[in-house]
Amino acid sequence: MKQALIIGAGISGITAARILAEHGFQVTVLEKRDHIGGNVYDYYRDGVLIHKYGPHLFHTNFLKVAEFVQRFAEFFPYEHKVLGDVEGKLVPIPFNFKSIDILFPPEKAKKLKQSLLEEYPNVSSVTIMELLKSGKKEIKELANYVYQYVFYGYTRKQWGKPPEEMDSSVMGRVPVRLSYDNRYFTDLFQKMPRFGYTELIKKMAGHNQISIRYSCDALKYLTIEQNNIYWDGELFQGPVIYTGCIEELKGKCFGELPYRSLHFELEDRPVAQVQPVVQINYPNRYSYTRTSEFTLIQPEKKTDHTILVYEYPIPCTKEEIPYYPIETKENRELYEKYKQALAPIKNLYLLGRLAEYQYYNMDTTIKQAMDLAERLIGEETNGSSKREQGKEPN
Repeated sequence: MKQALIIGAGISGITAARILAEHGFQVTVLEKRDHIGGNVYDYYRDGVLIHKYGPHLFHTNFLKVAEFVQRFAEFFPYEHKVLGDVEGKLVPIPFNFKSIDILFPPEKAKKLKQSLLEEYPNVSSVTIMELLKSGKKEIKELANYVYQYVFYGYTRKQWGKPPEEMDSSVMGRVPVRLSYDNRYFTDLFQKMPRFGYTELIKKMAGHNQISIRYSCDALKYLTIEQNNIYWDGELFQGPVIYTGCIEELKGKCFGELPYRSLHFELEDRPVAQVQPVVQINYPNRYSYTRTSEFTLIQPEKKTDHTILVYEYPIPCTKEEIPYYPIETKENRELYEKYKQALAPIKNLYLLGRLAEYQYYNMDTTIKQAMDLAERLIGEETNGSSKREQGKEPN
């Protein structure tokens, strides 16, 4: 029987496992934690569905991804909205025309909106980087304002570095909307699994050819020698999909890749609702970056209390869970060094945010997992066809 080994029971690993299992692979999944789902794991506390590792909102423009996840859960419509505390006022994030109306006097706000529409016709949003390059004085002033009061402080707290030390792609993720669209995301598909991600992923993993071992540090059993992978001392020739930190596969021989982690504090409130929206960002005040009220995500409210979650970015130590690769030129070069060192291992496949040292949205990781599994199935099918014809695959 065809065998596959997957390191990590997060959403990308389980997606790949499901597709491979449906095409005849016997899949073993090894998970270091004691639960399924990786960072999208959620659980109920006093009737409130808590996202243990921070808010995960499902949105996508990939039709194949939307169709795939809906096989395993009922979804309900949910459009995420975020407010930011800017000079003591709550304004929509991403920054938009409503934000301008709240923060500036009426005449100035009117002029700013008109200038933006004239300067950037037929577009729905513009990045901070683009605005900073504008030749119009008022637009550049607005860009500097958004950079200072919305972006700079949040980035410094989130990454532990000022924006100028980060990769330019980080700046490129900060838009200013040229409309009154208050939605945080603009994807065509914006829905949430009715009973949470944990239930969704459990159903995805519920195939008789998928087995999962929890509390299992795979690297205690997996070794790499002369570009071959050995599992429990025996040569493993099937595909090995790895979703963990890439440097751990090489014993951090070139040095450690840095990550940011998160610390969460939960606060019970004996009231029905505290915040006007699920998420409020604090770019400048406090040491936490945002507060989330998960009760407001649930389709039907069944409790008379609510829970606030405070999110604190922290350095990632050996005891902490790595959440975010820190995108700098030096870190990317170190990652590429590890990637090149692992390239000769033909049956090793890197998948996901940690293994690829890249910030990905959830739908992108699912799509990549689907694409990888489909490629492996195709390679196996082609290889089998050639073997049946008495030929070995190239």
